[in-house]
Amino acid sequence: MGISAKLRVLMHSSGFKRFFAIRLLCQSGDGMFQAALATLFFFSAQSQGSPAAIALALFAMLAPFTIVGPFVGVFIDRWPRRNIIVVTDSIRLALTVLIVIAIVTSGITPVVYVIAMLALALNRFLLAALGASLPRVVSSEQLLLANSILPTIGAAATGIGALVGVMLGLVLPVGNARDAATLALAGVVFASSIVVALGFGRDELGPTHHELTNSEKLSVGGVLRELVAAGRVLVELNSPARALLTMGAMRFLYGVVFVASILLARNYFATGSETGIGSFAQIIAATAVGFGLAIVITPFVVEAVGEHRWIQLCMLVSALAMVVISIKLTPVTMLIAALMLGVGTQGAKIAFDTIIQQDTPDDYRGRAFLFYDLLFNIAFMTAGGVCALVLPDNGIAPVVFALVGVGFIALALQYRGSRRVLVSEVI
Repeated sequence: MGISAKLRVLMHSSGFKRFFAIRLLCQSGDGMFQAALATLFFFSAQSQGSPAAIALALFAMLAPFTIVGPFVGVFIDRWPRRNIIVVTDSIRLALTVLIVIAIVTSGITPVVYVIAMLALALNRFLLAALGASLPRVVSSEQLLLANSILPTIGAAATGIGALVGVMLGLVLPVGNARDAATLALAGVVFASSIVVALGFGRDELGPTHHELTNSEKLSVGGVLRELVAAGRVLVELNSPARALLTMGAMRFLYGVVFVASILLARNYFATGSETGIGSFAQIIAATAVGFGLAIVITPFVVEAVGEHRWIQLCMLVSALAMVVISIKLTPVTMLIAALMLGVGTQGAKIAFDTIIQQDTPDDYRGRAFLFYDLLFNIAFMTAGGVCALVLPDNGIAPVVFALVGVGFIALALQYRGSRRVLVSEVI
């Protein structure tokens, strides 16, 4: 079946359309939520625009899920995933309401940061559940196309939500009411996602049922044993473990460029009294355009050369982006590099997601995406720590950019498509 025929079948599936709507609502709400937090953490007058301060903010935003993820993520393979989506979004809605109340009554306090970090951690848990659920909604032959559409459109929805948040900031006067309004709108979107998710049956999104004793369900030791078991299966399957590790390395390299982008926008490209959020928004917009190109290109290239070679090509595109800003760094070349990184990182992500989903048994898929998100967070936090040591405050570091490019090339050279191991050989 050709790509256009697969797309027609996909878009006529009621389950996929409902799943599509959930992803749009979840991630557009995330964008609004994150726009408010980005202003507070990176671009407010009170925030510090140094590599160390940004590294600390990244740690604060990502550490909660990284710490508690192993102890809650395993239940993606235990509890009905439809219920996980509904309950997680309900908690996020409640936390958003609490933040709005706190901002209106007391302003920006440490309590706001703590609640915001918890909400961000829940977001990663929710995305892991959605990633594990997709193969229950579409057939195996449509999985690559679905992975081309959903994450990229989801990222675009996040960008649109963030843009709405920024536009509210331009319309409303500076102050607590502006931040509260953006967060309140995000809460409305989270509530809409809950309503749509309730349209799925309780067990429609999995997981496949298998027996555990009550003690195993509740004990920390049982959770750790389940994680170890999942890790062993992924290693035996080879291709999912290979995809996870390579994705983590690639996200680390991208994380270095991400932190540098914040520093450049705030401390180099900004002029006068600007905080740099406008320059950073342009960089993110260029990256989003790259995401859009990836959604168009990936299915056709993968059909011709396969997922593994496409991943290598994506790494080479990302390396070329580093060449561009290593030779000459201007606002224009930064936007060109951002677009190329959007194509490279998102194109590879689509292929990684497909490999993990297709090659991992349903009983282990939730934990596989838990590992995915843990590696994502650890890679970004590590990148922030490295940037605190090697980047200047203005973000200008041609040698660092060149080394990141060498890193992408090294990943492309070491990554080889391994033989697909049939699930039935392992379970």
